Amino acid sequence: IPEVENNIDEVCDKIMQGRARGKKHSIVLLAEGAGDAKDISEQIEKITGITTRYSVLGYTQRGGTPSAYDRLIGSQMGAKAVELLCCENFNKVIGVKGNEIFYMDIEEALSMKRAFDRETYELTKILSI
Repeated sequence: IPEVENNIDEVCDKIMQGRARGKKHSIVLLAEGAGDAKDISEQIEKITGITTRYSVLGYTQRGGTPSAYDRLIGSQMGAKAVELLCCENFNKVIGVKGNEIFYMDIEEALSMKRAFDRETYELTKILSI
């Protein structure tokens, strides 16, 4: 992830530790903005000697069959967007917070700082062992 500097040697060490415990495969996830998948794949292969493959998911990761809730929220957000446009209320973003549809100025939304959840990040390191 871009919020944490990672060392490719540490990533490779973790892969090799898994191999030593009998794991035949590893999956390395790379967040958007954290580097180039092709370059990192090549580095891992060079360091470990393990054949690697990479895939850039893009919007594929957001796929899947929508639930009834997904469809309802999508419809409600669409209706709110039309309502705002009809009232000539432009340059807004629409979101969901606590099952409620809300909107705000796009500039405000873009300037918001998101807090990095270090606790969840550390949990992923434990779960990947």
